[in-house]
Amino acid sequence: MLISNNKISKIICLTGITLALDFLVLGNSFTTQAQPSKNQENSLQVSYEGLPSNRRDGGSRGNCIANGKDFVALVPDHPVNVTASISSQLFFYVPQTEEPKTIEFVVRTQEDQLVHEAFVQTTGQAGIMSVAIPEQVQENVNQIDGDYHWYLSMICDSNQRSKDIVLEGWIEYVELNNSVKERIDLSTDLEKSHLFQQEGVWYDALSVLAETQKLDSDLRSIQTEWSQLLESIGLGELASEPLIKAETIDHFYSTSLKE
Repeated sequence: MLISNNKISKIICLTGITLALDFLVLGNSFTTQAQPSKNQENSLQVSYEGLPSNRRDGGSRGNCIANGKDFVALVPDHPVNVTASISSQLFFYVPQTEEPKTIEFVVRTQEDQLVHEAFVQTTGQAGIMSVAIPEQVQENVNQIDGDYHWYLSMICDSNQRSKDIVLEGWIEYVELNNSVKERIDLSTDLEKSHLFQQEGVWYDALSVLAETQKLDSDLRSIQTEWSQLLESIGLGELASEPLIKAETIDHFYSTSLKE
């Protein structure tokens, strides 16, 4: 069947329009994928599946813990959590013990190189303590270009370190952009915590609230935010626990350090 020149022209024209529309749709799709939202950016980061982590003890306690509660790191239940501070704090809940216990805090690189070790003494009282990662540790890790691996070990028997109750996780350092930094500098403590949460910077959000509570434990808005933050990661039962100071000790003899 013969087709007139006019019909052929119309077919070519319609085909060209269809292809152009398809190209625009695909182009928009590629643009959307190339410019993901902040949440998408986080999900597109390198997968940390398989990295060892344990925020709550689940092993044998022996006679180490007295009140039947867990030794818990106050972090989301993810292998890696984020900080923007060069001297971040790790908060953890210490259950009541029959006698004072020593807790070993160790920081290692991805290559398992020891970069920091410290020991703190408990009083036997239950409560929330914190340990700080020194600035030089963060600087060293930045030079190595990697995240770092932390361990908290409650030493139940100094002669048998295999009985330690051990928590572990990873910290990733991120650099906030200048506009976020400026907003944080001009914000109240409560606003700072919200901004850190929006940026996914867990350690800093919790630290701000903890430090404010130490200065004014009666500040209801901070207490409410503290409770909501812990509830958001499934640790709401610890929100009413007191903040207690971790006494650092100079050294601790151990027959089996994690070398």
